[in-house]
Amino acid sequence: MIRSESGGGPYQSTLWMATQEPELNEFLGYLSRKKDELLEKPNADHVFFFNEDHVQRVRKEFSRMILKGEERLHRLCGLFADHFMASDYFLKSVVIGRNAEEESFYLSQGITEDEIYKTTDLDLGRRLLGRMKFQKGDTWVLPSLVANFVEYQSASTNEFQIHKMVSRIKAEEEIWAKAVDEIFQLDQIVSRDKKLRKLSFYIKDIFGVKFVVSKSHHVPRLLSALENFRGDNRNDEIRIIEVKNHLGLQKQKKSGWQALKVVVAWQGKVFEIQIQPLEVYLREQEYLTGESHAGFKERRERIRNEVAQKLPLFGFYVELLKWLFINPHQKPPQMSGIRVELDNSKNQLTSPEPDLSS
Repeated sequence: MIRSESGGGPYQSTLWMATQEPELNEFLGYLSRKKDELLEKPNADHVFFFNEDHVQRVRKEFSRMILKGEERLHRLCGLFADHFMASDYFLKSVVIGRNAEEESFYLSQGITEDEIYKTTDLDLGRRLLGRMKFQKGDTWVLPSLVANFVEYQSASTNEFQIHKMVSRIKAEEEIWAKAVDEIFQLDQIVSRDKKLRKLSFYIKDIFGVKFVVSKSHHVPRLLSALENFRGDNRNDEIRIIEVKNHLGLQKQKKSGWQALKVVVAWQGKVFEIQIQPLEVYLREQEYLTGESHAGFKERRERIRNEVAQKLPLFGFYVELLKWLFINPHQKPPQMSGIRVELDNSKNQLTSPEPDLSS
């Protein structure tokens, strides 16, 4: 197991908060150690050595993390729905798509509880979107996916005035980008740079839940209920880690986003819970068009691009993970003084070069 730089235990990544897949965690530890070597000896030649068999196992562990995480997320949502919505709710798969004319649309379909445990949220969305085609000239084209999620809709009025819960998970490419953010401690880089600090609004969570309540004054009551939530047994208890209030014009984020954000630990994993009044939620959905979604993504990527200009190694890492896990059939990224090797032999986990970090 790769040790932390402090020597106090194994390297533990942010992804470790969502998973305990050992080879995935060890892989991130290897990348963190190589980053330190490169920054300590920038003029030396360095080799990134990856074993194909090991990378395949990391890919499988990553997929397993997503499946386990989604299952755990929906079990938490089910627990909340039973407790706060009096078990009176129904489920919907929701997609926001974009047609051939770049116009966005909203599409939903009822689903069963059995379906959410057998199929990923993304596959549910793709399946729903795959039933549609739009005419573009003489051909028919599939719409593109802007966003997708699962909604827990209240079937009757409840004491907390909850209209719905929405489960959400970040896209695979964004999760890997977050891993690079953490390896380079992007939070600290951004906070130290006055130019970048004003752009610091990127989201750190992987799995999350959103509550939509009737009015603003219903938010504190639901927060209090979450803080005192115990469930039916000890395993159902949640622990509040952080509460941040971004409701109202004075407290909203610079992007205009408003919500009460609550970070909780449940069964050893971390989830972000958002609470929004219905008016704020509807306004947010109105802006969730292809154009605004693309604009948000562009602003989020601008932070990373600004950092990559100041620290080219950061940009190299982003491209490296895209190559390994998103576009493995393309050529590996290149950077002066760095060589990337992919070996096809079995069971070799780490670089054959001397361990410069020991």
